[in-house]
Amino acid sequence: MAKMVFQYDIKTPQPNADVDAMVEAIRKGLSEEFQMMEKVDISNLYFGIKSARVQFMCDAADGTLQDKLENYLNGLEETGEMELSFTSRL
Repeated sequence: MAKMVFQYDIKTPQPNADVDAMVEAIRKGLSEEFQMMEKVDISNLYFGIKSARVQFMCDAADGTLQDKLENYLNGLEETGEMELSFTSRL
């Protein structure tokens, strides 16, 4: 069965927010439909804002999963702006 990989660059919601807590909040509430990769790249951006580059894998057969994932990420208080930086079908 084919899989999809989505990579997002997710910013902290405010300066000096705990990026590790943000990543843990994402991981903790994530639906079983998705697998979050263990490796997360953290970057310092500007004015105390940090970014986490996170990859998620899911089943490619369900075309609605990207919307579900983005709705989940946008609904978290611990996350700020995000950008889809890479997607691929495996």
